[in-house]
Amino acid sequence: MNAPQSTQATAALFDLPADDRYAYFVSEITGKGKVWTLEGSGGFVAFCDEDGRQCFPFWPAPELAEALANADWSDCRAEALDLEVFMNRWLKGMAKDNRLVSVFPALDGTGIVVDPLELLDDLQAELG
Repeated sequence: MNAPQSTQATAALFDLPADDRYAYFVSEITGKGKVWTLEGSGGFVAFCDEDGRQCFPFWPAPELAEALANADWSDCRAEALDLEVFMNRWLKGMAKDNRLVSVFPALDGTGIVVDPLELLDDLQAELG
């Protein structure tokens, strides 16, 4: 799959099942060497899961992240992270801090929430 270029393509990606969005995310960010999150005046966005653990959302393209810059995140903008920094600092640090990763959440809030080290393993496997 190529990166989304239009609103229609963006919407189609959000309509994919969460498992397919996860696979797309892993493939895209390893191919591009970048991952995207949202940052506002208070720092990087996060939300709490049902157990009260912090989850940080990430997307494979800036327009996908920006599509969720609404409501509580309306002051946010897409921020790129280098894949190596994401893997070695962010994911490992999130694991130490008992935080989770929300992979490519959709407009309706659905997505896969994983342990950062599980995502790290998947990224390392994809990179071969």
